[in-house]
Amino acid sequence: MPRTLVVIRHAKAEHGNPGGDHERTLAPQGVEDAGALGRWLAGEGLLPDLVLVSTAARTRRTAELALRGAGLDPAQVPTWPSRAVYDGGVDATLAAVQEADDDATTVWLVGHQPVVATLTLELAQPHRGDHAIVEAVGAGFPTSAAAVLHTDVGSWSELVPGRARLVGLRPRNLG
Repeated sequence: MPRTLVVIRHAKAEHGNPGGDHERTLAPQGVEDAGALGRWLAGEGLLPDLVLVSTAARTRRTAELALRGAGLDPAQVPTWPSRAVYDGGVDATLAAVQEADDDATTVWLVGHQPVVATLTLELAQPHRGDHAIVEAVGAGFPTSAAAVLHTDVGSWSELVPGRARLVGLRPRNLG
């Protein structure tokens, strides 16, 4: 069964927060960008069956606003917050994806840089997919960007580096 992983970097966040990095909120531009990202994802037919999201405030809010922008009620979409996606690094983030329910054919992963770019490139090793898109991911992964990966694994638990094809990228500035 073909599966799609949409790797999303959280929207633009405010600098600093008295509660620390984990509690940073979205900047006004980030609020706008997250909704626009959701509209783009809906337009591409990339509605999620499951959302894996870092426990950080800015990623949770990005996921909520993107779901609303996509025309979905966030309360109706299974969402799994994961501390591993916040601070676990590439291997822990991949492990969180590998635990996804196999009934989910499209999964959104909302996380942080540099893990989102590194994970995207590792999954597409040896840079399978559109060469220009691979280069764009390698050059940077701006806030509110989404990388679209297709894989033919039978189960999310089988997703390992090199088992996906990078087929799309939506940087924030594409509106």
